[in-house]
Amino acid sequence: MISARLRYIVLGLAAVTWLTLACAYIARGLIWPHGIGSLLLAAFGFEGAAYVRRAADRLQDLHHQAMHRALAEAAAGITEPWSTWCCERGFLTRGDLHHPANCTKEQQT
Repeated sequence: MISARLRYIVLGLAAVTWLTLACAYIARGLIWPHGIGSLLLAAFGFEGAAYVRRAADRLQDLHHQAMHRALAEAAAGITEPWSTWCCERGFLTRGDLHHPANCTKEQQT
């Protein structure tokens, strides 16, 4: 997978290139279709780069929120999602009574 930074740089450089081409075409008098097409490509390139940047920022915010949530849970003593879970009826436990890995099926005698 291509990193967001690389996509942002490539789209930005492509947009600048298309904008430069559009200016060159318009300066030579080739307004339609070369100049307008290059301007549209430049606009899409700049919009694509902005979209990549916004998506990367949102993903980074989600990662920061998850990190802060994990730190808060660790500080509160909630270190495991199964910490409040009890074994179901019909199961015996060994060791830590609240851990599902320590539950075994009750043997019928």
